[in-house]
Amino acid sequence: EDSTGLRLAESLGCRALILTARTATEAVVELLDSGADDVLCKPFGLEELAARCRALLRRTNSLKERVSVGPLDVHLLLRRVTLRDQPVELSPREFALLCALLTPPGVTRSRQELLRMAWPPHSGGPRSVDTQVLTLRRKLEQAGLGGESGVIQTVRQQGYRFSLDGLNRQAMETSLRKSGAAAGS
Repeated sequence: EDSTGLRLAESLGCRALILTARTATEAVVELLDSGADDVLCKPFGLEELAARCRALLRRTNSLKERVSVGPLDVHLLLRRVTLRDQPVELSPREFALLCALLTPPGVTRSRQELLRMAWPPHSGGPRSVDTQVLTLRRKLEQAGLGGESGVIQTVRQQGYRFSLDGLNRQAMETSLRKSGAAAGS
């Protein structure tokens, strides 16, 4: 089914060129509205397929390679996370979950949205999101990001969000500690 490919592309964070036998305009519009970057109806020529792939690659290369939120850097292409230039070891699922929470930061995502964005189809339930969020929080806290309020917040009966408030509060506290230490010397 076409939507399975779209979910897979979304979970991997990549572009989706859908090859389909569905030629009705409504079907093509539905696929594009569902997240496909391009739709190519069968039959098609190899030259056209190659040209559409090149066009997608041009658009992909223009995407952001890195997302920075305060001291946290997420290198999307390298699939690497650093905090104050120190590596943070995350599993592939934790990395996908962090990316889902950071796009964009501050937006509350339901468990179902996070499942759709960070898990392969039919591979987990809402409780697996809770477990992975807990693990991700712990790893970020161990790396030095989080503190009392945490940067990944639970929004009651709604889901989770990456909190810029928690990040800004932590940055301010760190700055105050540094200036206090400098004043005491």
